[in-house]
Amino acid sequence: MVDLESDGPQVEEEIDPLDAYMNSKVLPEVENLSNKNDILDSNKDGKGNGDQPKKGFNKSLGRIMQGEDSDSDYSEPNNDDDPSLDEDDEDFMKRVKKTKAEKLSPVDHSKIGYEPFRKNFYIEAKEISRMTQEVVNAYRKELELKVHGKDVPRPIKSWHQTGLTTKILDTMKKLKYEKPMPIQAQALPIIMSGRDCIGVAKTGSGKTLAFVLPMLRHIKVQPPLEAGDGPIGLVMAPTRELVQQIHSDIKKVAKALGLRCVPVYGGSGVAQQISDLNRGTEIVVCTPGRMIDILCTSSGKITNLRRVTYLVMDEADCMFDMGSEPQSTRIIQNIRPDHQTVLFSATFPRQVETLARKVLNKPVEIQVGGRSVVNKDITQLVEIRPESERFSRLRELLEEWYEKGKNLVFVQSQVKCDALHNDLTTKYGYACLSLHGGKDQTYRESAISDFKSNVCNLLVATSVAARGLDVKDLELVVNFDAPNHYEDYVHRVGRTGRAGRKGCTVTFISEDDAKYAPDLVKALELSEQPVPDDLKAVADGFMAKVKQGIEKAHGTGYGGSGFKFNEEEKDVRKAEKKAQAKEYGFEEEKSDSEDENGVVRKAGGDIPQQLQAILSQIAANAAAAKASVTANQLMPNGDRLAAMPGFPPSDGAGVVAAMVAAANLQHNLAKIQADAMPAQYEAELVINDFPQSSRWKVTHKETLRPISEWSGAAITTRGQFYAPGRVPGPGERKLYLFIEGPSENSVKTAKAELKRVLEDSTNQALSLPGGAQRGRYSVL
Repeated sequence: MVDLESDGPQVEEEIDPLDAYMNSKVLPEVENLSNKNDILDSNKDGKGNGDQPKKGFNKSLGRIMQGEDSDSDYSEPNNDDDPSLDEDDEDFMKRVKKTKAEKLSPVDHSKIGYEPFRKNFYIEAKEISRMTQEVVNAYRKELELKVHGKDVPRPIKSWHQTGLTTKILDTMKKLKYEKPMPIQAQALPIIMSGRDCIGVAKTGSGKTLAFVLPMLRHIKVQPPLEAGDGPIGLVMAPTRELVQQIHSDIKKVAKALGLRCVPVYGGSGVAQQISDLNRGTEIVVCTPGRMIDILCTSSGKITNLRRVTYLVMDEADCMFDMGSEPQSTRIIQNIRPDHQTVLFSATFPRQVETLARKVLNKPVEIQVGGRSVVNKDITQLVEIRPESERFSRLRELLEEWYEKGKNLVFVQSQVKCDALHNDLTTKYGYACLSLHGGKDQTYRESAISDFKSNVCNLLVATSVAARGLDVKDLELVVNFDAPNHYEDYVHRVGRTGRAGRKGCTVTFISEDDAKYAPDLVKALELSEQPVPDDLKAVADGFMAKVKQGIEKAHGTGYGGSGFKFNEEEKDVRKAEKKAQAKEYGFEEEKSDSEDENGVVRKAGGDIPQQLQAILSQIAANAAAAKASVTANQLMPNGDRLAAMPGFPPSDGAGVVAAMVAAANLQHNLAKIQADAMPAQYEAELVINDFPQSSRWKVTHKETLRPISEWSGAAITTRGQFYAPGRVPGPGERKLYLFIEGPSENSVKTAKAELKRVLEDSTNQALSLPGGAQRGRYSVL
């Protein structure tokens, strides 16, 4: 499970001279944190996101570090001196089992005497109490509210009915928040009653304020912080940009109450964050990976979680996917069990909600509008355009929209982001900014600041900007590349049309992207937008191929979109290869790649598709010739002995030639295949006995894709998972990765990176509570 993220390249830290004394004590750990542990800050941007390099990393080792953006900008592999390339698989396993990652130690809460605290401070206003149930139901219907839970408090109609302090109400008035938005009207009384809550509402609907205001009231009734106390309110978010956004929103209202808020995230100077935490703060907004780093530094003396009684997880679906869930869970397990938990997101798939509910206590679920639905105030346009036409169409859109307000263009990769940015600025003179996970933190903060403050009206970004970016006057969002899953689309287009404003989005898709067309049709239908006929035709065509087994529908973008680890699932690719071998009359041989010591072997490539068709035709002709031979009872001299009923007479010499061809077909097929394709190198890595999170991580497309692109080797998942103690049957294999490439070095490079990913994810798994038991494994 990912990051799946450290958030981009590491920048040099600037240490304030006033903090010199503090840094002299923690500097060694800070350096270790910056160079080694930033990988823990791994969260998905949209789907998540993947592996990318750190600034200053040792390129000779070819180390792929985890990043919050799924794109990859790796340099050419240069790993000739890396000893891990030739490391024996058994040695690798022994080393992984011996390595211990720095961890957040589990807490035995039964041995700690926690001070009681107050959760419920909501008093229902008289005008709300007098409402009949019919009136309440009508009001909820008017606000498009759906609630699930027992004894749910009634929604409010004005700020004065919340029970918030006068200072907060005055601040709301200054910020020109006239009345609560739908999610706020229902969430405020629920949260202020001390209930755990799940809030699902469209982008730009005021979710941040819905959990911030109750948090401030919650903190003010707690005893003041003392020396050595950690925060009372903890807000976790998946990306740096969202952490900054939430921190900015909290500061607007917390300042009037004299409450402090500290952002904790990767990429920025950790020394400054440590200094701020040492001074004391009531609220911490963080990414989970960096927060774990801080808690582990200096043996936990910098800050702690003992006083956390109010926990918020924003974009909770992303926090509970297979990338961030181990880190989030690790933090939650270190917070007192009776804390209040609030989860918010614009998208919340059911499979993610099931996992999230494990940390909640009898929660109330609030849903505004549809579940995971695009804001109806956004006009959504989808155009079928090949790659070659998209740039010219983008220029037409910018000519129309550039002067109206801000424009945001989403692309799928870092490379394309930089290329498109360069074309717009150098060739056509647009004032343009770019944003992706490969940029250092200073640049990313500067780009967002300039975009928000009207310094520049055009931003090109990857999905790292899809969640939490709140920019006023954002008029147009262009999906230059179609999003690779539905939830990513909802969050991308949700950057416009916020807080009651209108917005417009244009999405480009081509026949090559047909697998994403059903998601776009779904989004348009759920938000009651017209579906273009050509888009509908592409989607229907793709789904027809899925039903026929020709194509395969893509995953949801959450964690397990790759290989499913269960014994019942069949290996489709293996079955297809068996059927093909049977058609050609071959007996399946044991794979050349089964090498216990993990040695890279030279092997031939696959038969090209056209050659396969030719050979299939030859095999059919040979089979017909054999049938003809049998039917006509040939004599040794080639004369026909007698014609069988139903078979026409055949020319003896022609039949003999066909029979000879059939006899030589199997002998010559291997030579034809070897001559048709250049030599390939292959290796394999058995992953069956690693922890489930490690298997999931190393088979996920966001891990395999950048490694494959960087090394030039193809990586496929083969075999099936066998639980401990179960032995594979004849002809079956335990779960393993098959690696093949055009050169020995490319295969070695890919395998070394896969080992490192396994090692990192296994260390994380072992550091979780109960991880020691899960870590007892061996690889055959």
